[in-house]
Amino acid sequence: MQHCAATVVEVQARYAQASISLAEAALAGARQFVEWAHHPRQDWVDARHGTRFFYHAHAAEERMAGEHGHFHLFVPARMPGGPGFSHLAGLSLDARGLPLRWFTTNRWVTGEQWADADTLVAALPRLQWQARGRLGPVGRWLGAMVQLHADELTRLLRARDARLQALAAAQQRSPEALRDDRSLHILTQCPIDLLARLAAVDADA
Repeated sequence: MQHCAATVVEVQARYAQASISLAEAALAGARQFVEWAHHPRQDWVDARHGTRFFYHAHAAEERMAGEHGHFHLFVPARMPGGPGFSHLAGLSLDARGLPLRWFTTNRWVTGEQWADADTLVAALPRLQWQARGRLGPVGRWLGAMVQLHADELTRLLRARDARLQALAAAQQRSPEALRDDRSLHILTQCPIDLLARLAAVDADA
């Protein structure tokens, strides 16, 4: 945890010294931040670990409060067939590039291969996003953020599955059908207090 905390601080300080926010760095050199466009244009993929991410923003009226944009983080799908990736979580940033919240989405949002919470939680300890070049620090920061917030992500993912199960029972529908229900977008979310988390890690050192 101390290493992850140090990585988060180091990456953010590096960008701050260059007068660049993490949100700007996530644009991967794009001159304009266009709503709905992926940054980078193609998802960034870690060829070694199979993880991937991209950054984007919805239209202003559809964004969550205070949000500039958000990352979508993916892990390799364990079952053959399908798109080959499963959505782990979204991570929203404000205009200064500071993290606001974690959130989970329904399957239709990203076209993922659905993985249940237990599968994703079991993968958390070994997940990495190792990027080279311009996005190298961003990938390191994302990987460190995941490890720093593994407990929150565990709760969010399990609450995601529980919510779908409860809705399926209440509506007498299958969870599978609900995963393609476009009235269900964000399934669970929680705020991030990065300073408090870093202080807690420092106190435990």
